Amino acid sequence: MVFSLLMGVVFALCQHFLYRWLHHQNVKDEDKKFRYVLYGRALAYCAKVAFGGCAVLVLRQRIWRAFRDRALSVLSIDQLFGATEDPTIFGNWEAISSAPFVVAIAMVVWLIPIATIIFSPGALTFGNYEDRQSLELMVPTVNFTAETNKNWRKPVGFVGGGNKRSVMYYNTTSRDPTAPGLFDYYDQPSAELKRTALLLAYNGMNHPNIRQDGRQGACGGSFNCTYEQTFVAPGYQCTEIAKGVNDMGRLKDLGAPFNTSELVPTGRYVYKAEVDFGAYARPQLPEDQVEKGPGGYPLDTPPEDLGVFKSEPVLWIGHSYNTSETIKADDPLASNWTHRYEPRIIRCVHMETEYKVMWDWKEPFFHSMATRKYLHPIIDTNHTIGEDGKPDLTVPPGPKENYISPRGDVSLYKKTAAYYALGEMFRTFLRGRVEMEPPLPGPGYAVVQSDHFTNTRLVGKSSEPKRNLSEEIESFYADMVISLLSAPEMLTVDNERVMVNRSNFKSSFVYVPQRLWQCYAPVIFITLLILAFGALTIWEDGTTFSTGFSRILVTTRNTTLDDISRGACLGNDPFPIELMHTKLKFGVLNEHTDVEYQNGDGYQGVGHCAFGVASEVGPIRRGIPYAGLQRRSKRQKVEKYED
Repeated sequence: MVFSLLMGVVFALCQHFLYRWLHHQNVKDEDKKFRYVLYGRALAYCAKVAFGGCAVLVLRQRIWRAFRDRALSVLSIDQLFGATEDPTIFGNWEAISSAPFVVAIAMVVWLIPIATIIFSPGALTFGNYEDRQSLELMVPTVNFTAETNKNWRKPVGFVGGGNKRSVMYYNTTSRDPTAPGLFDYYDQPSAELKRTALLLAYNGMNHPNIRQDGRQGACGGSFNCTYEQTFVAPGYQCTEIAKGVNDMGRLKDLGAPFNTSELVPTGRYVYKAEVDFGAYARPQLPEDQVEKGPGGYPLDTPPEDLGVFKSEPVLWIGHSYNTSETIKADDPLASNWTHRYEPRIIRCVHMETEYKVMWDWKEPFFHSMATRKYLHPIIDTNHTIGEDGKPDLTVPPGPKENYISPRGDVSLYKKTAAYYALGEMFRTFLRGRVEMEPPLPGPGYAVVQSDHFTNTRLVGKSSEPKRNLSEEIESFYADMVISLLSAPEMLTVDNERVMVNRSNFKSSFVYVPQRLWQCYAPVIFITLLILAFGALTIWEDGTTFSTGFSRILVTTRNTTLDDISRGACLGNDPFPIELMHTKLKFGVLNEHTDVEYQNGDGYQGVGHCAFGVASEVGPIRRGIPYAGLQRRSKRQKVEKYED
């Protein structure tokens, strides 16, 4: 019994370790999958046999106790002997009431296969699971340092074929690359930058452009992943300078080119932008001072300020938004407007910016969240404010020591030129004006005087700018910078190693240990209780019992049984009903027919244990040798000597 229980536990553990080994294994061979499933079921079957065997052994031991305690009908005795094969015992009230422990153990034997064979294999299933891992991977990043040492005369090869592309085009002072005093100077944004910016401006999405295989490249394959990266690039920092019709305080001090009186509702414009004050001149030299054709080659000695960045245009943007507040009838504006508009003026400065971008790639979508830390202005100069309160463009901006010249720090100049190219391209989308015709007397409509602005995401319904235009401009420009990653041929696109948290769904075996042990734990516990109960029964009985034919043979040697079973010796069905309802009990027969020699000088009558009617059997007492084989052998020897 102990061995059976231990083997049941061993088989359950083997099933557990097999399933744990299969857990999250992606087995593609269907034959192997089938075999592994069969291995688990085979172990479950072996566990069932072991636990059931332990319970059956206790059942056999306990049956004889029931026969000794109560007189039972032959039918009940028959069903108790076949309790593990014949479920009709659970409908026999005599058996249930007279031998409740035996019936309960039989019930356990019937239920063990449900827990072990049927339910325990359900702990191993086949499906999708999310495999998570953290590792360092090479991911694309923005690196403007590559522009600082780029020489357009020496192309940089691209892994995919061809050469890397810069964000800007240069002019140069001589066709001869060895000419003394030669230097290159900024011309305009490159075609590749224009293409990238236009794709972003017209995609209608509130996120940067990405490559079609961006997720695979960033996550190192068909994974979902998250990671954070930091880089330095240009950014616009916008500040709200005026809010409301009469807010004029700071505009004149900062040299605003217009005020809120030009904006709706007192003015005509729902959007007005001045973004080119102090812009880098193109061309840098008049046509009569350069060679014909591209290149910008000066005919004479280049002037000192050729290609010098003296200032970066400040973006002055005014807009009005509909507050949805209905104008009262006594308001002077009620003659033209139905709802109140609130004008605002914002000022945006081009800054070198530290970006911290959190990428979250989830097929087929992605999300990027960029936080920005503004470091310093890209070109730290200011224009003189004229008497009219507007920048005086006839006076050079200052201080001059902050000018960035191509003859000075070349690396700084090239980085500034790259930043300037992005800013210049971005200003293309902001440039222009939008007039708004009042709805009264009507009809109200927008008059667009811009090539690009109303086609971007900065505009909401009815060609009106969005209410949070300041944040939208900052975000739009940040997305344009990040969109460079969609063009890996750009020189500013590099790779860096970062820690990536990635995951993917795999089709594999999935093992849930709780399910397995929810099946086996009750079986082990109940079988252990049955084992303890069986051990107690053996100790109380002083011997063990079995239900084999030889045991039935010796326990039915009773002349009374011979008499009542006469005519039913074939064991055929149907069995005589009268005999089936005869009640028998197992005990010591009242007639002493067996003798045993004791101490060499006398005889003592010893009872014979057998089935019989209740009136002819007595209780079996522990410790008395009822016809033991060893004593029977000694008695036969004594009788032989006497003969």
